[in-house]
Amino acid sequence: MIHLESCIETLKKNNTYNYVLTSPPDYAELGIDPKTNEWEDFLDSWISLLNPINNLVTVCTTDRKSDGKIYPKHIKVIGVFEKNGWFLKKTNIWVKSFKVNMFRMNYMHILTFAKKPFKVKNPHMVDVILDERSTIVEGFKFGMSPLVCRMMIENHTNENDVVYDPFMGSGTTAISALEVGRNYLGSEINEEYKQIAEKRIKGIDLYRLM
Repeated sequence: MIHLESCIETLKKNNTYNYVLTSPPDYAELGIDPKTNEWEDFLDSWISLLNPINNLVTVCTTDRKSDGKIYPKHIKVIGVFEKNGWFLKKTNIWVKSFKVNMFRMNYMHILTFAKKPFKVKNPHMVDVILDERSTIVEGFKFGMSPLVCRMMIENHTNENDVVYDPFMGSGTTAISALEVGRNYLGSEINEEYKQIAEKRIKGIDLYRLM
């Protein structure tokens, strides 16, 4: 199920979920100046509410080039999680392309946090994952790699677990969860994006029934 609401509203409800996998909105999507602490405040507003049964959360974030310098968003994510009692358990890198991009990073940090010791299924999962396929879906430009999502979900959950994405977007987390025998829960404040996600999920459901 995808709730058409802020993840803060969803997280305050009595929802049960095993694992969190998400890519939070960027500065530009939120209208935030990267030179301020607004993004950290935004992160804290929902990270402080997370309570997955498996005690694992994976956040996918790309550092940002702006004003002629690099803003290390992954460092800010780590700081806010540590503030809320989580420790960094595993770091992966998703390489989007080997091409030169003067404006954006061609890689993404995949950061997995835990609140207590937790043995993952495959502790020797590769650190660097190459997936150069386009993630643009019906005009939605902020999509995640389905390959990365499937790898994270399979390594951090069991069959029939619920994977929660606070920022569902075009629904890649939900699609990936269904493809590996898991369930999904999501939040999305943009009705157009929610419709895109539900259309994709319906396609997966129809395929599974064939």
